[in-house]
Amino acid sequence: MMRSLIAALVLTTPLVAQQAPPADSGTPGSPRWHVGLAAEFGQPTGDFKQNVDNAGGAQAHLRVRLDQHGLVSLRVQAGWLNYGNESKRLCLAATPGCRVEVNVNTVNGILFVGVGPEFAYQLGKLRAYGHCLVGASRFATVSAIGGGILPDLVAGDENFGDNGFAWSAGGGLQLPITRRVALDLGVAYQGHGAREYLTKGGITDNANGSLTFAPKRSTANLLAIRFGVTTSLPWRNRRSKS
Repeated sequence: MMRSLIAALVLTTPLVAQQAPPADSGTPGSPRWHVGLAAEFGQPTGDFKQNVDNAGGAQAHLRVRLDQHGLVSLRVQAGWLNYGNESKRLCLAATPGCRVEVNVNTVNGILFVGVGPEFAYQLGKLRAYGHCLVGASRFATVSAIGGGILPDLVAGDENFGDNGFAWSAGGGLQLPITRRVALDLGVAYQGHGAREYLTKGGITDNANGSLTFAPKRSTANLLAIRFGVTTSLPWRNRRSKS
């Protein structure tokens, strides 16, 4: 599936580029600040693939142009990938006969934050880029009342977590659709090293109210594809008048 998505990206790029208007990036005086938001789909690799299925989530980034033409930038990126969740009905309190039942959703996810250089090359109307990021990630299992694939940070509690150094390297293409907005299609490899993490069924509720964990431990790397948009922020650099 991952190979098919990459092939589709390569084959459709020229068709979209022929219909797209010129973009701001890659020209002198272009906006310095850009932000982006994307849906992200991850495929575990190596030992991680033996314990976890595909993941899905969201990613956001801020890019600051460092040179006149936007060939070198500083990229700051953060993302959340959900690699599994489960729900079960539990008593809200230890009341006789369990008068009040609630749905408790448990989410397994990866939070990644990184910063690093981004290098770009203008291919006509297209902007091809590559980046290398270093930062940190946290593998966390959170339980909360309610449902959904995102953890409830207000009415939830983290059951298990493991954090450490992480890195990411990848690239992509930006396909302009207006002078300010471009489609952003990319792929990246995320390296998290050896981690402990929970999977579905990894928490046991004991009769005395305590919890028992059954964590997995392995290298936890993955390949991620993103589909999103980027836009320049409204201000531009203005040369001071002499």
